[in-house]
Amino acid sequence: MRRLWMLVVILMMPCVCPGCYTSSLIRTSIDPDFIPDQTYNVTVYSRFMTLSYAVLFDIPDDEREVYMVYTPHTERIGRDSHRGYIQEFDRRIKYYRTIRISDPDGTERAYLMYSNILNAWVVPAKERIMVRVEEAGYYTDRAR
Repeated sequence: MRRLWMLVVILMMPCVCPGCYTSSLIRTSIDPDFIPDQTYNVTVYSRFMTLSYAVLFDIPDDEREVYMVYTPHTERIGRDSHRGYIQEFDRRIKYYRTIRISDPDGTERAYLMYSNILNAWVVPAKERIMVRVEEAGYYTDRAR
């Protein structure tokens, strides 16, 4: 009986909290060549390791700001084109990901490029969208 009750609780969870398993944002993997040519608000994450590199391209002057959580390794560059950063990724990093961050209605908000050794989280936060980038296993390695 106890096992049956636990099974019922597990099966009911998606019904009780329908928004728990989905985000209100859409993250789509794209080829970096499909990033539109325009000026972006650029934020760079770079650590001492050559492979720890990420760049956020926020589309300026739209109604929703996308920002990268500040760390000692994060630098806000300001407005810039994305082409030089794509060349930097191709030169420094062999394997990296590029994602488009969009609202559920398909409105593009930003683009994020980051190396495969990094983890990236995209979280909606009321009027803004928060992007967090960090080393994979960074906190668990420090605890040892």
